[in-house]
Amino acid sequence: MKKLAIAIALSLVSSLSAAKELVGVWELVSGNYVDGSGTLVDYKDLDMQALKVISDSHFSFTSMKGGDFWASGTGTYELADGKYTETLRYNSFGQATGAQFAFTTRIEDSLWYNERWEDGKRVEYEVWQRVE
Repeated sequence: MKKLAIAIALSLVSSLSAAKELVGVWELVSGNYVDGSGTLVDYKDLDMQALKVISDSHFSFTSMKGGDFWASGTGTYELADGKYTETLRYNSFGQATGAQFAFTTRIEDSLWYNERWEDGKRVEYEVWQRVE
């Protein structure tokens, strides 16, 4: 029982430590997504800009397409075992409260890489750079 408690505590500390790596402000550098018709769309072709702010427990992002508002969302997130999962609370793009978006994730130096997969196909790829 004592070993189990230690394993759980180490797991929590590891998850909290990994989450601390995300805390800050991130700017979208590049990426792409698969649109409703199955076409891969590069963010550069859309002149997409975005900022994502991460606290210890919440995220918020706003994105612009050229000079026009594109989308925003906010909610909570979890980070564990190379998975970053956002749970929406509010958003501008019609998703229900509680909708989740799960990404495989990694941070290398000042860059944060996210990939989202559905039915074995990558549907979104993002590269963010730490601003602060």
